[in-house]
Amino acid sequence: RRQSPISISHQSIIYSLFFSLGTLNAMPGQKSLLVLVARSSFIAIALQLFLPYLLPNGPPVHIPLNNRPRPTIDRSNVSLRLASGKVTKIYERLHEGQTPLLIGPETVVLDNRGVIHSMTEDSKLVTLTELQPSESNPQIMTAKVTEVANLGPGRALGGKFDKNGCLYFADVLMGLARICIKKSKQQNAKVELIASSVQLEDGSWSDIVYADDVDIGPKTGHVYFSDASDIRVDRDIRSGKWDIMYASKIEAMRGKMSGRILRFKPETGQVDILATGAAFANGVAVDKDETFILYTSTYEGAVMKYSLSGEKKGQAEKLLIQFPGFLDGADCSFEREACYVAIPSTISPLAGLVFSMPDFIGKPIRSLLMIIPRWMTPKAEPYGGVAEIYPGSATSPASLKRIFQDPDGRDVNIITGVTEFRGKLYLGSLHENCIAIYNLD
Repeated sequence: RRQSPISISHQSIIYSLFFSLGTLNAMPGQKSLLVLVARSSFIAIALQLFLPYLLPNGPPVHIPLNNRPRPTIDRSNVSLRLASGKVTKIYERLHEGQTPLLIGPETVVLDNRGVIHSMTEDSKLVTLTELQPSESNPQIMTAKVTEVANLGPGRALGGKFDKNGCLYFADVLMGLARICIKKSKQQNAKVELIASSVQLEDGSWSDIVYADDVDIGPKTGHVYFSDASDIRVDRDIRSGKWDIMYASKIEAMRGKMSGRILRFKPETGQVDILATGAAFANGVAVDKDETFILYTSTYEGAVMKYSLSGEKKGQAEKLLIQFPGFLDGADCSFEREACYVAIPSTISPLAGLVFSMPDFIGKPIRSLLMIIPRWMTPKAEPYGGVAEIYPGSATSPASLKRIFQDPDGRDVNIITGVTEFRGKLYLGSLHENCIAIYNLD
């Protein structure tokens, strides 16, 4: 549809001023202002015409001040380093000529027998068994890594085993999927696509674009999962791999808050939407009584709570904010009155500056960050952290109990998934080829 020049956006005008001001020094005299206005108008019209192609996911939107994270880090807290004596790192034990399997284990998943599983960058489900300490450092271990199943052409992220031993997992391309593995017939296990879209109240269907994390209700068996964003994941043409971080960065700069929480009911096969409006909906965790869901709104730096029962049934509320950085995966302990949230990265100085700017400056800069080639986009700040939180009750408010962190990512870096099991936190990372374990006791 043709647009009138009158509809030119403010950010297009600001872009054109930036370009035009750079040429003024070559044009002294009174004509400079006229030249500036003419060039600005021309460039603004051109940008208005081409902006939909430069920003295919839409332009940046207003981000309310209370949704902009402003974290502070206690650099003296190094509780997640090997020197603490509570951290163990597990690497794959490789023999000569063996191709590594444990690459980018985003989340660690344990089955009903306590066997360690993870889903890798190549979308393979693997197990880690036969753990052996290294000779030089008992906190560094190696494991036999075995491929259990190929989960398909996409990229599997979070997952959870149900009581029957079936793994429900979130795939950024497919949506919610499931695989049921028989111990004696692993080679015959098939991946089932459970949900790739959800029906809206008006009867239309909405694609599940970025399935991210999964948890299962211990009472009902309902599967709760996040659809992080409406920005689709694509391949990095340089590496040929699915670039899930790039879509995440675009969402951070856009600020649309398109993330949502969904529920799958195995007894009916239906999927419904529970909560919307998250700034990249990420980790999902259900409490032991299945009275609420905690989920992370990554780029708000906020933990959200959706009530499944009680006076607030059906309501979502912002539970806790002001963490040391952006948030990722989540899990709740059924033995402890605590839930855990992964903190993969603190906020870089550039991101902090951009988020602090008023819209008339911040939006154009965020647009430029969305347009630049992906290899030029800001990288995650080295950091690794996990927050232990008390989710609150009818008589006491939620609170942040402890932060476990490696403030410069020296030993444990960019934690994207956290799973609590029998007093230990199992930590996964998109960017590492190992997993870490933190002993809570």
